[in-house]
Amino acid sequence: MAEGIIETVLYILGIGVVIFLLSMLFKEKRIILPLITCLLSVLAFILSIFVGGWGGLGLGYMSFNAFTASVINLFILTIMNKSKNKENPGS
Repeated sequence: MAEGIIETVLYILGIGVVIFLLSMLFKEKRIILPLITCLLSVLAFILSIFVGGWGGLGLGYMSFNAFTASVINLFILTIMNKSKNKENPGS
């Protein structure tokens, strides 16, 4: 049972790090990539219902991991933007 939880956490961390690093490439609109990932993962989850079988289960599992990672990144990037705006109120 613990192996499944550890695997899920590692997938979420891996996807989250990739989303975070790619979103750092955007200077002004860093929050766009996590939003796009969030929407795509919801669409993939809906698609996984129609696929069925083990393929649908795997697609749903990965879309859940991508959704969780993108939501965590949204929180982190929002906090970073708010702290950046507090430091530089004029910009």
